[in-house]
Amino acid sequence: MPRSFEIERVPISRIQLQQRLKLLGDRDKSTVEQVQGFLLWDRQRPERTDDEVQMEYDRLMKSISNSLVRDIINHRMDVRTITCALRRRRLGLESAAAVGQHTDHIRKNWQHPDFRLVREHPWIPHVRESLDAGEPLEVERQLLGATWNRWVQLADQFYFSFETILLYLARWEIVDRWTRLDETAGRQKFDELSTQTLNLEENVA
Repeated sequence: MPRSFEIERVPISRIQLQQRLKLLGDRDKSTVEQVQGFLLWDRQRPERTDDEVQMEYDRLMKSISNSLVRDIINHRMDVRTITCALRRRRLGLESAAAVGQHTDHIRKNWQHPDFRLVREHPWIPHVRESLDAGEPLEVERQLLGATWNRWVQLADQFYFSFETILLYLARWEIVDRWTRLDETAGRQKFDELSTQTLNLEENVA
């Protein structure tokens, strides 16, 4: 796996990856399926309510015992919650119901530019600036980069272990997402994010 996700193609195809994962034992396969299931769920963009996201998060936390998998889920949820808060505040909205460990902290620090979370999440100022500049594609790149850096840091702590496989899968998913963003897809992403913002304004109005 390269040190950066900004490459032209994934290092291994999805089909090849799935074939290699079949070599795992039943218990490890089950854990891998949990990770892949969550990453797929997180990648999709259906019209979910806050309650639906909370229910899925609670279900996952009850069903998953692997500490690294829980870390992966919590980090992705934190990124989702913080990004949503930045967008809502930019639109002049109040803090919404959210998921993760920072929910109460964000409400208490709503007026602070970075919710006083920059030490734990140094990507927040960059994403905030890109949102203010009206650059949704740069927001996407910054968010992918923040998650990628987290997985790279964790991967450096593991060698020849099952955790290495889990972190490879998490990074592979980011590379796969990035390599699908060609010029046409990039414009579609821009339109999609813009539409989501307009829908949010309409739903709150």
